[in-house]
Amino acid sequence: MNGEPSGRLGAVRQMFGFGRKMWVSVLVLTAFAGLLIVYTYGFLEVGLDHIRIVRPIEGPPLPNLPDGSSADMDTSQALRPLRYKLCRDLPVSAGYWNLTTADHSAFVDIPQHSDIGVGESVCVRVVVPAQQTVAPMTFVPFPNSPWDSVMVDLVGRNTNTSVPVLLQMTDHTHNYFRDRTHVYEADVVLRDADVYHAEGYIEFRHAKWNAEAFLDPQPFEPEQLKMPDVQINVLDEDGLSPYSLQRYMDLPLCTDSDADGRWVSVDVLPFDASLVPPPDNHNLVWLPYDCRLQRFTYSNFTKCLIRKYPLVHWFGDSNTRRALKKVSTLGAWCTAEPDSLVCTCNDNTEPFPNYKANMRISPFDLDPVAGGAVATGAQSENKSRIVAFKWDGLTTRNSPPWAEYFSADFEERLGRPNLALFGMTNWDTAFESRAFFANEVAQLADVVDAKYPGADVVLRTGQYYCCTSDMDKFWKRRYSRLRNSYFDQTLIDHFKTKFAGSRNVLVWNVARLSERRPYKLREDDLLKCAANHVRSEIIEIENQVLMNALCNNAID
Repeated sequence: MNGEPSGRLGAVRQMFGFGRKMWVSVLVLTAFAGLLIVYTYGFLEVGLDHIRIVRPIEGPPLPNLPDGSSADMDTSQALRPLRYKLCRDLPVSAGYWNLTTADHSAFVDIPQHSDIGVGESVCVRVVVPAQQTVAPMTFVPFPNSPWDSVMVDLVGRNTNTSVPVLLQMTDHTHNYFRDRTHVYEADVVLRDADVYHAEGYIEFRHAKWNAEAFLDPQPFEPEQLKMPDVQINVLDEDGLSPYSLQRYMDLPLCTDSDADGRWVSVDVLPFDASLVPPPDNHNLVWLPYDCRLQRFTYSNFTKCLIRKYPLVHWFGDSNTRRALKKVSTLGAWCTAEPDSLVCTCNDNTEPFPNYKANMRISPFDLDPVAGGAVATGAQSENKSRIVAFKWDGLTTRNSPPWAEYFSADFEERLGRPNLALFGMTNWDTAFESRAFFANEVAQLADVVDAKYPGADVVLRTGQYYCCTSDMDKFWKRRYSRLRNSYFDQTLIDHFKTKFAGSRNVLVWNVARLSERRPYKLREDDLLKCAANHVRSEIIEIENQVLMNALCNNAID
């Protein structure tokens, strides 16, 4: 063979003229380039079973300041070494995966609990040891969803702020098996300076939170979680937190109806409480973190509609009916007797003159002074017209079927609106499967594309649900906290994907408002109304979020 390489290597040498010395040079240069990359972006970690580049820890992005940038942040804060680690950088203890309920009860683990700064995060884990199956193999979770429904909050000792821990499955095969130990985790961003501790419990095991395929809802029998004896101290060391209440009035006005926030007592506000939406029945106001809500009068909201959305199509269930009672009375509904049954839970049989609230299709005209009145004849230029459509979500319980609203003469009868608002998932979660709902959502999105060209779209989530089960023998509504959340996300994901870049789609996240309620109030409020309606004070705050999102960029 006269010493010359054959095959592919020989061909390469012949093509490029590479000799042995040249190959050595190439390898040396490659190694040098690799070391340069490691030096620039991270470092090598060498273990018995691995070699990897460890990159600097990536924390949450710097918060947006009122001018929309983060350039004005204190430089020392921006360059300060991070004092926390994300869950991905904190290995799960190998011993956890072999635990059973015979060894240990379920528990919360906070693997790193040093002091952190405002806007930084803490890793929270929940370990649910394996339990011998005591229920028949009937209930199953949705694909890539947990077997266990676990509700945990981080609660501030001084502010009473409750921050939900939105747990996800860790990347381990055990989490996909019913009878194995399950470990969930979340990086929880804490924006309010305070001292936090964990509270919570297991709502359901063995996927009994998911009563799919006509299964009945299961009794709510919460299982205690053992809590760690640790506290998370969140510090605003330099006094420059962009989330401070002292800076709230400097934030830009909200144009998003899905902004995260917290409930704050009116008693601690460093500004006039009349500048923000009114408080709930516990004297708490809802304040987003990254934008500012102003208090809208319904008269000004009506003027905004006349100018920006003179014709609105508003679809929804009884929760929408309650919201529209506030709108059509210019906010007067339920101000006189807020503790009555009508205002706290059930208004189904209440006589209501401003519009035909229980009709399937009910147009009414909205005047900035007189409020709402049943529509008659052609629409006036100095009024906004709202066509209220009452439906039972996208369920088979609609009579006639929901798609029949959109008949061939739909536009001729009801006009072409500037805004289409859709409230759903309450009935859908209660009575249909997720697969059925996803199919109906896809059909609705196609209808919106065809029937509402150019109109802005608002998606109202279902109401938040937790802390109980609907065991009514007649209704058998299959609500659960996780189930409701997955249905909401199915709706949002499909519309956002279909209309990405082509249509303005707002998410009116009323579920978030209740989910962020102080831990104990959340339980107390929801247990008082089987229909899962919120009180009129909360309806007012939900409406204020919508009015700000629709009209803050339309103010003269």
